[in-house]
Amino acid sequence: MRMTQEELSERARISVSFLSMIERGERAPHLETLALFAERQEGTDSDPIYGALIEACRRHHLGKRDVELLVSMMCSMFAA
Repeated sequence: MRMTQEELSERARISVSFLSMIERGERAPHLETLALFAERQEGTDSDPIYGALIEACRRHHLGKRDVELLVSMMCSMFAA
């Protein structure tokens, strides 16, 4: 399912500018934002691995800073 930034930001209840910063790796979404978006995607063809990632963050009680560090490390690992 293809969405515009506006549609995605609306579904995730975040601003388009914040979504853009997430896409560029400048900011990390709050765990609650990830969870909300994952819940809204249930019943679609979304990849279930995202739910597993969110659950792992919850299980390990990761805070905002922890999620930001995790995203930063992933961006570094997978940079082309």
